[in-house]
Amino acid sequence: MLNFKGNRSANDVVVTGIGMVTPLGLSTTETWQRLLCGDVAAARLKADDIDYWESLGRIPGLKRYGACLDQVRIAHALNSSVLLRQLSPQRQSVVRSERVISISLIALQEAIQQAGLTTQFTKNPRTAIFFGSSKGGLRTAESLLQPSRSFARRALAGSVVDRSGPGAVFDQQTFADQQAAWEEQDPYGARWSGVFTTDSATNLMAELLGVTGPVICPVAACATGLISVLQGATLIQSGACDICITGSADAALRASVLSSFHRLRVTSGHDEPTTACRPFDRDRDGFVIGEGAGVLILESRQHARMRGARPLAQVLGGGWLGDSTGMTQMDETGEVVSELLRRTTSTTGLTPHVLNVHGTGTPTNDLAESRGISRAGFSELPVCYAVKGALGHLLGAAGSVETALMLHGIHNCIHPGTTNLTTQDPDCRIPVAGSKCQVPETTIWGKLSLGFGGHVAFGLFAPP
Repeated sequence: MLNFKGNRSANDVVVTGIGMVTPLGLSTTETWQRLLCGDVAAARLKADDIDYWESLGRIPGLKRYGACLDQVRIAHALNSSVLLRQLSPQRQSVVRSERVISISLIALQEAIQQAGLTTQFTKNPRTAIFFGSSKGGLRTAESLLQPSRSFARRALAGSVVDRSGPGAVFDQQTFADQQAAWEEQDPYGARWSGVFTTDSATNLMAELLGVTGPVICPVAACATGLISVLQGATLIQSGACDICITGSADAALRASVLSSFHRLRVTSGHDEPTTACRPFDRDRDGFVIGEGAGVLILESRQHARMRGARPLAQVLGGGWLGDSTGMTQMDETGEVVSELLRRTTSTTGLTPHVLNVHGTGTPTNDLAESRGISRAGFSELPVCYAVKGALGHLLGAAGSVETALMLHGIHNCIHPGTTNLTTQDPDCRIPVAGSKCQVPETTIWGKLSLGFGGHVAFGLFAPP
């Protein structure tokens, strides 16, 4: 496990900038204020919110719910983006076409402005980027694969002549036709190389900021954002870097994802979208998918002091473990969670007073989390809260956005509570707060994130 609280305060890892785009707002302040006011982002999807809207309506039991981003405001924000203006008009068009890239740039701009970062500091081999996602540009992927789908449909209908012998799928002419159709959609290969891959946003950030230090795109499902922050903090605490731009983004409110998660039975089937996601509630049955991006600027305390930056919070330690139960299953005993919490508190000598839990609102996740927390050996259980009832589940962006909101809570000495918690499940034996509450300035905060594939991450944070 990782301990970032060294003997010399100069090596402390501090947060100097936060930026985010969420279904509740296009900035940290707006998202935080709406969260405290009790607003909920989940709503019924309209035909212009998601592709294949009518097809989704034909899937038995699937609720066409989502926590959507405000596309009109995103377009306006991009129009005034200093970062986007650095690109050619053709590349700007490509960036605008893929939501996960667009919102990453908007969140990045807010974070670097708050931190007061200029190219004087970013164009430096001692500046790094650890910015991840659980997937790349899904809208682009779907459009680029459309020729293949079209060919498959024609083949099944018997309209494709196979000239290459028994057992072959494509003949030479058909392949040439498919490639021509692909190139017509993406004549310069810009969408394929610039927004399709998972590390597209990471690489674009490095290009626009002139970063020449380490540039990494972690992929750890819904734990991606928190692990990115912890990995970035490791670089700074070790002395390898002075600044690390961390976080994650995800834009997966797509028909393919919604239908897949429905088949996995992890999305809610409740009749009212605003109360559909109910973390730790007795009547919980799943989450609502949302989209977002979160960026956190990490620095050594010494470097922040040198350039006059004001720390917002401190990263104390953390770590992550693997749960080998299954690709989408988890250890319902909570043993992996409790082992991670025990190891981290043993390494750092610190325990959280307030804990922002993953809290998806699925029956198994909330039960496993609560069992892990209650069995971690804390002398006193931390006050727990979850925000997915308000935000939706931002998937690959959940860890970074929720960590960023928690840091805003540290700065304001308040936690926002758990939206839609009416009657806590008696089997979830942890103290889950249903409403916002002030906390002392000396509070130590924890963040727990879980992800498909067995990713379990935990971080400890405190006022600066």
